[in-house]
Amino acid sequence: MMMKSRKLLLSTALVAIVGMTTFAAPSKAADVDVDASFVASVAITINKTQDIDFGAVDFVAGGNEGNIVLGPDGNRALTADTGLTLTGSGSAGEIDVTSSTGTIDVSCDATGVVDDGSRTLNISEVKFAFAANAYGDAGNTTCAGLAGTPGSIDTGSNNDPTIYIGATLAVGTNALDGSLGGTPYSTTNPSGDPIAFRVVYQ
Repeated sequence: MMMKSRKLLLSTALVAIVGMTTFAAPSKAADVDVDASFVASVAITINKTQDIDFGAVDFVAGGNEGNIVLGPDGNRALTADTGLTLTGSGSAGEIDVTSSTGTIDVSCDATGVVDDGSRTLNISEVKFAFAANAYGDAGNTTCAGLAGTPGSIDTGSNNDPTIYIGATLAVGTNALDGSLGGTPYSTTNPSGDPIAFRVVYQ
């Protein structure tokens, strides 16, 4: 009887071990690392310090037309003109850029419109430079729209550049007739259209 009892106990023990193996099997798992990165750059600031000012012009009623050309250096000239005389002085537009070292790209509208409340004159051939260049200087960039090919500068060598802006104001045939000296033409008037500039820091 004793031998039979031992065999029964041994059989019972084996069954218990098999049962534990079946219900306690390890689960399958896999590990993966996800990397993280972060880039910090000093933001640029831009500040318009001077609007484009074509100055003043005297005209002959019934016989006025031509172009007022303003360079990034602030100098003015008349081209293809009749019955126009420049008076006073003008000012190039200026935008100051503050940045850390890096490259900035500048793009801008190619045209604009000034309005005196009843007449409009078109601005064209907007040009800018990072120096006060004459209008025809080879270092100038001609604006071609905000999505156009920009002018660039490495701020490592010029940390806080100034953008100097010139343009051409077209006076059509007798377009100034009826103009009043106390009512300036401006892009801020209802039918005016300003010249937008975009500065992108790389």
